[in-house]
Amino acid sequence: MEACSAMHALRKTSWFIRLLFLAVGMLSVVALLASCGGRGSPAPTASSTSEGGKNPSTVRIGFQPPYIPVIAMKNQKLLEKTFGDSSPAIEYKEFLSLTPIAEAVSSGALDLAIGGTPVTAIAAGAPIRILALTERSPKTHAILVRPNSPIKSVADLKGKKIATPMGKAYFFPQKVLQSAHIKDSEVKWVQLENDVGRSALLSGSVDAWVTWDPFYASAELNKEAVPLVDGNHYFQNYVVLFGNADFVEAHPDIVTRFIQAYQQALDWVQSHHADAVQLFASENKVSQEVAELTMSRRNYLLAPPDLKEYLNECTEQGKFFLEIGVTKQEPDWKTVIVPQIAKSVLNH
Repeated sequence: MEACSAMHALRKTSWFIRLLFLAVGMLSVVALLASCGGRGSPAPTASSTSEGGKNPSTVRIGFQPPYIPVIAMKNQKLLEKTFGDSSPAIEYKEFLSLTPIAEAVSSGALDLAIGGTPVTAIAAGAPIRILALTERSPKTHAILVRPNSPIKSVADLKGKKIATPMGKAYFFPQKVLQSAHIKDSEVKWVQLENDVGRSALLSGSVDAWVTWDPFYASAELNKEAVPLVDGNHYFQNYVVLFGNADFVEAHPDIVTRFIQAYQQALDWVQSHHADAVQLFASENKVSQEVAELTMSRRNYLLAPPDLKEYLNECTEQGKFFLEIGVTKQEPDWKTVIVPQIAKSVLNH
């Protein structure tokens, strides 16, 4: 009887142990699947949310050389300071022209950027949102020719080779040609980045070079080129803060912090002119004279992107590029322009 009882107890104990191992095994499988996220889960990008918080681990910002407030913001770590001890890594990436910036924002390789309005990219469906206006500087753009060039007026551009960083998708030279009743098909467009455009003009392989400061200022002061016309009376040249649509939707708080930090940087630039010129010269490896001339032609501002004048210019550019066949549709500006965040920060 005692032997039977012992055997019964042993069978109960063995059954209990097997059940316990089964439970532990199931929990281990669940934990493993949770930690792996499944075989089909996408790999996190540089802007994926960091552990333990809603901010991305890295914020990537693109800009062009003339934008000295961005350089001040970077050097003084003003954006990082708005986060306190919980700041994500901030990466600043410099580009020579707008096209590669717009491509990087569209693809998600950049989160935020400062540059001209990428009208043609937006018309092509790029997921871009315009968040603030940071500048209106028409005199910083120019059509340059060699000092001894036979081209003396806009009318003389007919039939000539014109180099620009954006080819024919550049509103300023298109507007200039339109003023002289020259069709865009009546000139030869050559798409060259700014560092190549200069040498192309000097070598004579192109007849005119359309560019902006500091490239324009450097060529002018070195007497390598003279301006045929600048942007004044042709376009407003608004510079804007724009961002990847998904990033803006997911992180409006970071856009808010960026605008706050940019305001601080702009205040510093405007109240420390000599220091700002020196900073520009050293960062861009240009002379003090080039830096001074570049900054003298810039009109800084910080405002929501729903100013009537800006909206009118966006609409005009959208229609124009559609008419000449650069784009297949006009941008949906009501979706693209997002003024609410800037209005909130700037109390507009």
